[in-house]
Amino acid sequence: MGIGKFKCLAVIVALTAMFASTSSDTIAKEMKDAPSVALSNAFLGNAWRRSMITAFEEAAAKAEKDGIISSWKVSNAPGENSATEQIAQLKALLLEKPDILLVNPASATTLNPTLQKACDMGIVVVVFDSATDLECAYIVTNSFGDWARLSTQAVIDAIGGKGNVIVARGVQGSPPEIEMSAVQKKLLAANPDVKVVGEIVSFCDSAKAQEALLSTIASLPKVDGVIGCGEGLGAVQAFQTAGRDAPVVAFAPSGRALKFWGEGNGAPGSVAVMSDPGQGVAALFTAVNIYQGKKIPRVTIFPPVVVSDDERDKWIAAVGDDEIASWQWTKELVDAQIQANIDGKVADAALPPVPVR
Repeated sequence: MGIGKFKCLAVIVALTAMFASTSSDTIAKEMKDAPSVALSNAFLGNAWRRSMITAFEEAAAKAEKDGIISSWKVSNAPGENSATEQIAQLKALLLEKPDILLVNPASATTLNPTLQKACDMGIVVVVFDSATDLECAYIVTNSFGDWARLSTQAVIDAIGGKGNVIVARGVQGSPPEIEMSAVQKKLLAANPDVKVVGEIVSFCDSAKAQEALLSTIASLPKVDGVIGCGEGLGAVQAFQTAGRDAPVVAFAPSGRALKFWGEGNGAPGSVAVMSDPGQGVAALFTAVNIYQGKKIPRVTIFPPVVVSDDERDKWIAAVGDDEIASWQWTKELVDAQIQANIDGKVADAALPPVPVR
């Protein structure tokens, strides 16, 4: 080989090595390390919150094992949903400088200054199961309108689009109840053969629904269905106590309510619907996408849990007596739901499969 050709080859080799090195450095800079995650929970005082934490811990442990996140921590504030106590908790978490902060808040507004500080530190902040007007925070939530639509339509369909129903109202004046009531009224207006023969205030609580119904059942004609927000167990028990046929109802998807339903209580076509305790897991994988630089809507809607007659027994096997049914979100399922939000097709998105435990 001539000296000129040798020098030329040497230059080519050197340039190739330089570009390869530069390309590797660029890729390395574009790829972020797996993030550390902290979850702040305002309180742990009911089955929904406990189920949410259980689902999150299971998913976070697997995500760490799979290298999706580097570490995770759950911090449950003491007391009964105190914003003051959660702020103190959040300040302690910020000292650890997590890459991602997930928050199930005690208040939609009181935490804002503390969460703004997290944003200013470069932390990805995702609020779930609630709302916030803090512009730097992302929101992962269920639609209360979807909850009302799914449970109300199920009752209407089960009674064949005609018959007498009672409407059980939640916490009157609260934003969720206002949204749910508007959807219920719209669906009832679209089905004029469904007659509302009574209305109670249940606070979406079985015991309160049972008490309210027992005081009014005697004065009511035949009732085919109860349209509400998860107080089905108490509604059925009230009709049984009064010696009347149980109507179609919407249960809460708790282990106890599902087993009660599975034992033949409640008319055929009943359903169980509730906001998903798996929202914490959905928030986790949504936040990882944001951390990795993907464009995500500021508000991402995920589906509530829906348990039909056909799949009830599968859910009973998957939910403990003191648990609330939750979707078993994976990163792939979350990515699909995010895309449905981007495409404006949330209502048409496929639901996750029934969990297997």
